[in-house]
Amino acid sequence: MAEKIRYTRRDLKEPDEFISTFGRTIAWCKENRSKVALAVLALVVALAAAFGTRGYLRWQEGKAAGAIWPLLEEARNFLESPPGADNAALMALEGKIASLAKEHSGTRASAYAHYYLGSLAFRRGDYAGSLFRFHEGIRTGKAQGVLRFLLRNGVANALEAKGDYAGAASAYREAADAAGPAMKTDALFGEARVLGLSGRKAEAVAVYRHILKENPETGMKDMIEFMIARLE
Repeated sequence: MAEKIRYTRRDLKEPDEFISTFGRTIAWCKENRSKVALAVLALVVALAAAFGTRGYLRWQEGKAAGAIWPLLEEARNFLESPPGADNAALMALEGKIASLAKEHSGTRASAYAHYYLGSLAFRRGDYAGSLFRFHEGIRTGKAQGVLRFLLRNGVANALEAKGDYAGAASAYREAADAAGPAMKTDALFGEARVLGLSGRKAEAVAVYRHILKENPETGMKDMIEFMIARLE
């Protein structure tokens, strides 16, 4: 049988702890109305600032996307067109995109703008300009998802085109680290290729073998085995 709990008359007269604490809090608030009002006001201002900043940033991103993306569609059409496209029109388009990227700096759309500017400069053979734009895209800090890989892979391509094989190898490695599974093999293959071009054959073979170990069913298997045979 459960033990009965006996309360004394004194126990029954003791105030409930919660009610007592709540009552003291109310009393303190009444005595310190001005302090309480200032604290509440500060909290309201902080919340309003947080929500206002978030809304403003969303508005900025939307405005930037609306201004920049239509031009990026034009840029993509240029990149997909055969060589020999109208360079005057291409340069004019690059100028517009560059201006908007500067106007809307700090947005995700500006990061994409720098990627396309780098790709267009590469298409024209301006590898130094291409490299600058890809680096600018990375510096925005807004590159997410596949864009993180594309910008770093662009840096690697530009360095390779300039003949800086050591720099390109490092850049391809960074691109591989930022890539998803589908693109990682391509970046590592680029690293191995430029290592071979720079005379670092043993390192190139090691990267090729790493690709086969990590992705034995890659569609590049025959090419990789051929490259290993050439280097050994």
